[in-house]
Amino acid sequence: MRRSEDLWEYRRIVGLIRKRVDASPCTTREIIRHMREVHGHETKPHEMERALMRSERIYKRSETMVDGSPMSVWASVWNGTEEE
Repeated sequence: MRRSEDLWEYRRIVGLIRKRVDASPCTTREIIRHMREVHGHETKPHEMERALMRSERIYKRSETMVDGSPMSVWASVWNGTEEE
């Protein structure tokens, strides 16, 4: 029973990450901060990979420098950013 609950929790977290990107373009750091502040969840790398890189509607729009480190900017075809 526990394995099934873990799987559903994992899917819920992935969905919340995708929902954040669907709302507006954002950096990886902004997604992590959103998950921590709004949902009280420390995002793990495999959750980010599943949510961002394995989604047909989410794509890496660009990279930017944040505090001297490169940071990916993610967008969704659902948030109307295609015209840019």
